[in-house]
Amino acid sequence: MLDVVNQHVAKIIMATEDGDSINRIAEKIGASYGWTHRWVTQLEELGVVDREAGVVITDNEFTVAFESAAKAVLQRGIELDDAYLLPNFAGMDYAYTQTDAVYVWTKGGYQIGRNQNDYPIFIDVEKDKVDAWQTFFADFGVDAHVAERGGDGIYFVLFPQDQVDAEWVEHAAVIALQDTIDWMQQYTANFQPALEMIDEMYDVDVGMQYRERGQI
Repeated sequence: MLDVVNQHVAKIIMATEDGDSINRIAEKIGASYGWTHRWVTQLEELGVVDREAGVVITDNEFTVAFESAAKAVLQRGIELDDAYLLPNFAGMDYAYTQTDAVYVWTKGGYQIGRNQNDYPIFIDVEKDKVDAWQTFFADFGVDAHVAERGGDGIYFVLFPQDQVDAEWVEHAAVIALQDTIDWMQQYTANFQPALEMIDEMYDVDVGMQYRERGQI
């Protein structure tokens, strides 16, 4: 049993919702299908999960202990990569928005207005789940504020919505590409480079071309 006690398996356990496919779990934890299949298979052999109708966790005592250990580790100082995966473990709908929608759609290619001492992560959540989200993040030692930034290190900013509509891009749920473009176009002075990146990556005509000053 001890040879499967590691942070990677902890992510699988936290991310899994009953009936999930291995591919879906792999997307949530940011890992390859083959790697995830290997660990899920080991968990099945140990009787922790069943795979007859998707992946279903069957040993709740084991998983609760694992989740507690994972939370204790992350509370000591969460890394940015893990922070971006964290909402996938909540079992609630969300969508990266604003600056983080830009970050996701550019596949990490554009950042602005953040640093290691003040790193807000912006997500849309259902308004009746705000308290649940704040409790979820608090369990990992991460602050979550409603509709405003202001904190130390990595923290989340929640934007309550009546309904959360999201698209899945790589390992994250994010607002639609057109919604992201519309938001960037309200702040073109900050997002001209990102708009050009989006134009080139997705072949959408956003009518924006950015060049460094002095470039011919």
